[in-house]
Amino acid sequence: MLVHEGHASARRFFTPENARSYDRVSLVATFGRDRAWKRRIVEIAGRRESVLDLASGTGILSSMISATGASVTGIDLAFGYLARSPAKAACQGTAEVLPFRNETFDAVVSSYLAKYVDAGLVVNEAWRVLLPGGVAIFHDFACPKGAMRSLWNAYFDILHIAGAFSRQWRPVFDELDDVICRSRWVGSVSEAMIECGFQDVGVVYQTLGTSAIVWGYKK
Repeated sequence: MLVHEGHASARRFFTPENARSYDRVSLVATFGRDRAWKRRIVEIAGRRESVLDLASGTGILSSMISATGASVTGIDLAFGYLARSPAKAACQGTAEVLPFRNETFDAVVSSYLAKYVDAGLVVNEAWRVLLPGGVAIFHDFACPKGAMRSLWNAYFDILHIAGAFSRQWRPVFDELDDVICRSRWVGSVSEAMIECGFQDVGVVYQTLGTSAIVWGYKK
């Protein structure tokens, strides 16, 4: 069931055909920053026992969190990506309607999800499944401003050309910049977290404004 228009983009972008190359493409296309951004998510989460990874995909973030000793459960819309994940516990589904009981996890994390979903629904679901004292962390691309915007546009012009030579990645390379810059996910998520009751809500921009992390605590 698709409950948000962004799901249609996600289904078009992330297919069984490009799941195999996702880890490599995400690393190369972000000049290695993808792993640095994910390490920051792990740092903010701290030591946790049970973590839910929303839009877990091939399990890059799940694996990094598992290395800290946490038990990680993943959920993703794209079954082809889940099939490549090393996570022991993973299921297909949407972040707006989570198939988990109340107060199950002490952290809920996500990377590259927020721009595709209904922020209010996802934040409410994160609150529902979080234990008291738990943390919710959302990471995604952000549309840079100023001089960096010109470099951003030039880079995506190159990706548009690259897309002509890669059928599997063409929709992503052609449309991702528009999806990112039309999204207002940072404001939507932070406002939804405050409204939901999360405390100490924080926002940090990274890599010259091309990435952001929003987090808050259920106290």
